Amino acid sequence: MATSGLRPKLVLFDLDDTLCDHQASLRLRLRIAFEAACRGLPGIDLDALVEASVQRAVFGTDHFAEVLALAGVRDQARVEQAVASYVSDRYRGLRLFDEALEVVEAVRQYARVGLITNGPSEIQRSKIARLQIAHIFPFILVSEEVGVWKPDPAIFHRALALGEAAPHEAVYVGDNPEHDVAGAQRAGLISVWVNRTGRDWPGGPPPDYVVGNLRELLPLFGFGPVAGHGPG
Repeated sequence: MATSGLRPKLVLFDLDDTLCDHQASLRLRLRIAFEAACRGLPGIDLDALVEASVQRAVFGTDHFAEVLALAGVRDQARVEQAVASYVSDRYRGLRLFDEALEVVEAVRQYARVGLITNGPSEIQRSKIARLQIAHIFPFILVSEEVGVWKPDPAIFHRALALGEAAPHEAVYVGDNPEHDVAGAQRAGLISVWVNRTGRDWPGGPPPDYVVGNLRELLPLFGFGPVAGHGPG
């Protein structure tokens, strides 16, 4: 991978599916919830229910009745059972990607860092506490607290002010083409798309850079190798 020739002053990170594996946790919790709701019923395709749920929403359970109805489950008690299971262990299976901590720590040797995440404050702050990463970031912006959500440029501008950097001196690293890449571009930041699964770009202005994992960020901007992952 060619280097960018740029050493940014500020590197901003997304949280879900950039630093932590939100999708794996989400699918695990949905499967457990739908399995509880459908216990004793024959012919239920749990995988299909999970994917239908993922396609409808990232947060919340308002769509559970609609999804369960796809499998012919319309008993309100079963819907409520699914909801209860889902919300009872909101962070089951949530973990950082293997390289996340070491990469952020490596970046901190060269640039200021910050975190911008969309979502309700109660949920996102609890995730951050569970993952034990608050101490790594001098500032963390949660959309509900700021009053705007990515891709609104305003939340990126707030981060630039806190990180004391101009847009062209800052990089935003995230997995979501609309919220992260397009949002960063609208605010004038350099965009890095984290594409761990080899997805095709969905359209629109492409990211400035694409990485398959966070370790690829380091040589791209001349930050040096992660300890234990250099040459040799």
